[in-house]
Amino acid sequence: MKRMTPMIVASLGLAVSATAMSAQSDMDADGDGMFSLVELQTAYPDLTEETFLTADTDADGLLNEDELEAARAAGLIPAEEG
Repeated sequence: MKRMTPMIVASLGLAVSATAMSAQSDMDADGDGMFSLVELQTAYPDLTEETFLTADTDADGLLNEDELEAARAAGLIPAEEG
């Protein structure tokens, strides 16, 4: 039974990751792998341009997945859509 616990935990982690990735792909309306201000404002209506620009660390006008995750970790963008 002890051997099953790590497998169950790992499986749950994969399920959460898959759900998060699915939610992110839903936000990427044009499927380019990047997130525009307009795309993110669909999921986060309170997101301001100022906050978006702060999260856009490479200043290319889009957030890549790493920038989005860093913005979430910094509390700039909520971890959950809504």
